[in-house]
Amino acid sequence: MDISKREQLIVQKAIEYFSQHGFECGTRDLARHIGVTQSLLYKYFPNKQALVDRVYQEVYVARWNPLWEQQLRDRTVPIEARLKRYYLDYAKSMLKKDWVRILIFAGLKQEGINNRLFELLRERIFKTVAEEVRHAYQLAEPADADDAEMDVELVWALHASIFYLGMRKWVYKSGLPKDVNALIETLIEGFIGAMKQRRRADGLATNEQGKK
Repeated sequence: MDISKREQLIVQKAIEYFSQHGFECGTRDLARHIGVTQSLLYKYFPNKQALVDRVYQEVYVARWNPLWEQQLRDRTVPIEARLKRYYLDYAKSMLKKDWVRILIFAGLKQEGINNRLFELLRERIFKTVAEEVRHAYQLAEPADADDAEMDVELVWALHASIFYLGMRKWVYKSGLPKDVNALIETLIEGFIGAMKQRRRADGLATNEQGKK
């Protein structure tokens, strides 16, 4: 087996192991599961953190579609349609067993993976969604940083509700509704309604203060 194929096999076996058992294992146990010697594992990855970083690249970064951000900003398409297209595609691409379970284990024991992913989502998706919804419905702009942050938190809440579907399937194993796509679309509609209500209420409050 050539070097590149062996390295990819090690990464795939590590993904499998981390998604099942978490990150508390030592490199000896990890090498045993992968089916290589510890010394051979070190030949490809000098330490466990290097392997964890590669797993992050494979599970999260490699599945990131660069078109998502471009499509979310395409104002020739109605915002509701943009959000539905994005979240349906995101759920299909990302809410897989290894993606969900590794993120959960990372949040409990292995700092870094979850923080990096959440920062990526926040800066490149959540802020964009909030901005595009405000623009589409001509909603009041945030009065300050705290106000803008609340809009981002609403996007977080939408995203978390969709991520929880993956939790139900791969962590709790409690089953999913028959029509997951319809549920995701309904959650998006509810989010848009909440954004409209919040920003319009803020706009009215600002106008009333101005009159005083």
